[in-house]
Amino acid sequence: MPGQADQQQRRRGRAASPEKRRARAERILDAAVKLIERWGYDKTTIDDIAREAGVAKGTIYLHWKTREDLFMSVIMREALAVIESLQKYITEHADSFAFHMLFPYAFLLYQQRPLVKALLTNDMSLLGSLAQHDYLLHNSIARRKVLFAHALLEQMQAEGLLRSDLSLRRLEYRLAALFMGYMTLDPLWPEEERLPLEQQAQDLGEAIRLSLENQQLPPPEKRRRLAHAVNEHIAGFVTAIRTYLSQYMEGESHHDRPDSSQRSDEVLRSQPRHS
Repeated sequence: MPGQADQQQRRRGRAASPEKRRARAERILDAAVKLIERWGYDKTTIDDIAREAGVAKGTIYLHWKTREDLFMSVIMREALAVIESLQKYITEHADSFAFHMLFPYAFLLYQQRPLVKALLTNDMSLLGSLAQHDYLLHNSIARRKVLFAHALLEQMQAEGLLRSDLSLRRLEYRLAALFMGYMTLDPLWPEEERLPLEQQAQDLGEAIRLSLENQQLPPPEKRRRLAHAVNEHIAGFVTAIRTYLSQYMEGESHHDRPDSSQRSDEVLRSQPRHS
């Protein structure tokens, strides 16, 4: 439990302006990302994060009441960065949109965000004991990925971008096998034989195009509309994650907040949006 000095720091922290409290929370999250990527979840303590962020341990408890709360916020913020980058990419390439183009870019984004990649691949070296949490293993995240993929593939197939001779389940399995294969292959492959990441990304997109897509692309007007539809599918993630994070960032009292597993479940259970 925080000592007297930490309690005094907490009282001073509550008096800070909302802008300063948000900046402080960002600094704490930055420190947590750095340390978890270096040591993994199990070996990273609140004391470590406080030292790295340059704050008192009690200040962290102004924002997050448990280590798990803090780590879930780290994951959510990292995921948000990936999703918003993908949205921007889709918007900038709307005229040339094709289904397969999403995945080389997403592949490279994951390489830049080890914690989000660890969540996707269930990397125990980073997630540690948190990987065994029920909402990571069986409930929210796994279910949300399936719902999102199903809704997206269903719409892309209905619009004629994807092959009509394959069922949705077969499309889902092919896509998952290709994407997860490229995401997880390197550690199993001799280091001297590995392809550069940019080449892997390019080959992944080509494999998805040949395996899942119809070979005749629609005209630019329809491609722009479909790009907008994809962004609508993922917009729910952005809103939900921002809402989730906002509950912590200003460091207000959290005694009446539901715990992280309940709120993470609410965020990730939100249904995919259809255009």
